Amino acid sequence: MILKLASLPPQILDNLIGDAITSSLPDILYNTYNGDLALLKAAFTNPAVDEYVRGGILDVLGQLYLDGVLTENAWKTLLREWIYEEDEQNPYICANLAQVICKCHFADMLPDIRHLYEEDRIDEEFIGTYDKCVDSIFEYEEQTSGFCRSPIHAASLLRGWAMFEQPPEKESQDKDFGKLIKTLDREFTRPEPTRKIGRNDPCPCGSGKKYKFCCLNKPKSLLDSIESEQERMKWLKSYPYTGDQRETGRIYLEDFFDSESIEIDKLLYLALAHRMTPLWRREPDEIVEKRQRAYLSEAFAQFTKKVEKEHIATFKEYDAKYSIHYFCEEWMDVLLALLKKNDDQNLHGAAKKCRREMDRRA
Repeated sequence: MILKLASLPPQILDNLIGDAITSSLPDILYNTYNGDLALLKAAFTNPAVDEYVRGGILDVLGQLYLDGVLTENAWKTLLREWIYEEDEQNPYICANLAQVICKCHFADMLPDIRHLYEEDRIDEEFIGTYDKCVDSIFEYEEQTSGFCRSPIHAASLLRGWAMFEQPPEKESQDKDFGKLIKTLDREFTRPEPTRKIGRNDPCPCGSGKKYKFCCLNKPKSLLDSIESEQERMKWLKSYPYTGDQRETGRIYLEDFFDSESIEIDKLLYLALAHRMTPLWRREPDEIVEKRQRAYLSEAFAQFTKKVEKEHIATFKEYDAKYSIHYFCEEWMDVLLALLKKNDDQNLHGAAKKCRREMDRRA
């Protein structure tokens, strides 16, 4: 009966229950699920059903997977069936499909998400670009709960409504806003200070030796000439964790990609990932382009070594094995444009030749 109600024409449904379509309906559908999976599937695949209802049904199915009602294989089969359904062109639904895959941590389905982006069927305003999906699929810190709540505590849900709770005084709001501005200014705009390393301190490279016996007298690395290690670490905070500390039940990049491809991808991430900064602290375009050019140039150097070592013939072949956040043609086009603009003829010629050879063999 609830699904019949939810399947009414969108305008009628909105008049009947309004914002409850998005705020409460998924939880209600989950808590009243009667074991008839076919009912949920039929409602989801019906294009006449409100898109927010269909998105809520995806959440219900995702929760049923987490509960063990749906097996992993059955759930992935359903998701792929809907992804490759040619009639499904609703960008909101396609974005929901990608989001559910990310929250279930199905890293082996990244190519399926990529397909949605390539077909221009994703609403990027809803979930962002493809690289954001990659970050999300390996992210666990903010995902402490499932898709739906059970049981539903009406009092808790209503406690924050304006009719039950008086809004804070304006003075308090102004203070909170001031704190937010200071946090943004501190977190995203000020360069990270370079920490002074003592001669007898452990070397930051992780070798276990004292600094004076390891990296003290080594020449400055190419990456440090672009920006400090502290700056790089700040902008890599959103990058999926790579390291020795593991937690049971979680997936990591190293489970799917080798160390060389991860290092190349980190360079691309440092060059291309959006660096959130307030408008009043925005860097000049020439500084951004210089940094991008340096990171992309180093990524290209490591990329060509890997391609030659493993006899990779085409971009498509490399993408299938090693691309993570960004695919070859994407970042190569950015690099070529920056090199041409900077009149860097030698590197521009090498990159252009690489692009031409890869395209020829495709």
